[in-house]
Amino acid sequence: MNRDTPDLHASLTAAHHDRLRAVLDGDLDALAKVVGEDMIYVSSFGKAHTRADVFAAFRSGAMKIERMESYDISTRIYGSIGILIYQADTKMMNGNDIVEGVTRSTTVYEMRNGDWQMVSQHQSSVEVE
Repeated sequence: MNRDTPDLHASLTAAHHDRLRAVLDGDLDALAKVVGEDMIYVSSFGKAHTRADVFAAFRSGAMKIERMESYDISTRIYGSIGILIYQADTKMMNGNDIVEGVTRSTTVYEMRNGDWQMVSQHQSSVEVE
């Protein structure tokens, strides 16, 4: 098991930023390194997507992410599991679903072979006052 150290939290946050960079660039090779094959993503519309669904949507052009700037990031580490909770200013589409505005996400990573891989994410839309 991993020890909960500042370096471990920093590596988790770095994996998160690598994933965001990959989705913004549409770089599926880079995305494959930080997203587990067993990943489940629940969108702010409540729809569940597998890794295969997400990659197919990127390849077809149905999924496009124009903006995703994360902030208010907090991390927690439990053994080989890392959890990020953050807000993001987002503009993306997936088919007919369009998200533009602030979302809050809970993203779960697992340390696999020395690297963090995202295994689950749930997003919710945030009402901005």
